[in-house]
Amino acid sequence: MALRRCQECGLPLRLSQNYVWAGNGTIFSRSGPTMRMAIFDAGYYPYLWSELESRLGASIADIMIQGQRAAMQDYLNSNIIYGWRKKMVQVIPLLVARNRIVEEMALFGFGRLEILKYQRGKSLVMRLRHPFDIISLAWGIKGFFEFITGASSKLGWVRDGEDFILSVTVLPEGRTDELLNMEAQRAVRDAKRELATVQDRLPEKIEQWDTCPACGLPSALSAMEWKEDEGIICDRDNGRRLIFTSGHVLLGMLRELEGETGESLDPMLLEITRDFYLQRMRDMPDMSKTDFYRLSAEHISASGFGEVLDYFIGEGHLEITVGNPFHVPRLVGRIAAMFEYIEGMEAKMDLRSSRADYLELELRTT
Repeated sequence: MALRRCQECGLPLRLSQNYVWAGNGTIFSRSGPTMRMAIFDAGYYPYLWSELESRLGASIADIMIQGQRAAMQDYLNSNIIYGWRKKMVQVIPLLVARNRIVEEMALFGFGRLEILKYQRGKSLVMRLRHPFDIISLAWGIKGFFEFITGASSKLGWVRDGEDFILSVTVLPEGRTDELLNMEAQRAVRDAKRELATVQDRLPEKIEQWDTCPACGLPSALSAMEWKEDEGIICDRDNGRRLIFTSGHVLLGMLRELEGETGESLDPMLLEITRDFYLQRMRDMPDMSKTDFYRLSAEHISASGFGEVLDYFIGEGHLEITVGNPFHVPRLVGRIAAMFEYIEGMEAKMDLRSSRADYLELELRTT
């Protein structure tokens, strides 16, 4: 199913119709104005899960599943089945609603979905092509299926070449799947509020970024290609896959992990994020230091990671100020990777200010 496009810039119209690029480094859903969104590398989540398990020496699968279940229920209520849609979804066949689901997945770059078999109120079998993260998608589909059937279900999936075949089956009456974990729900909601705490008005920034005169989206987004037939978003310059999604699910899961371990995971998250982006920057095109930082600042703002208000470049030195940073450890890790890539050596960081609405960071070569 083709996404309708802006005739001027070619970006999907649903980006501007359903989401607000507020000009202050934030992206919010129009239907769920507390849901902050961002665009980032699709490989980040699998890399992060693997690194966290390795460094913590324990499985985090249960927390991942509980977090995804809680987040999906919240997302369905806020963005998919709110208002009149709640009654409609429960009375119309899933086959009628699938276009909406396929469009959402294509817009977010989550993959391509094909319904193989559907028995109303009983079972669902689907093929997932190019899923960015099978756990996230599988539990999301399970949550949607349980809503339209009003019953608990059993979930399973198998790999079929590059695809996955996923099945959801209603459990016999009297049997229930594990109930939603209340702590997971609370953690996700708290994280959502934390990310949504932003300043609408920020100090004057160093420069204005270009926007499309027709749809108003940042021009920097034109460097990304939405391939709806495959359900993916990719960077035109290097082909890397991207996703458009919220960040509160990860933050909620990290808060739960912190409760279990009794320690802050922010330093670990910063280090993992820096290592991830350092690996991804090896295929960056050659450009001057000035162009590199300007392009990076524009993409940070356009991708919803915060508004770059000012930055100073020196020899082995970078000072940067960002309004409304999107989860400080992730943003600092990304900036540190930029600096270490361009300087070719490890950075010494000084976090002068790291409030939820304001980040002031200095980096120097060691």
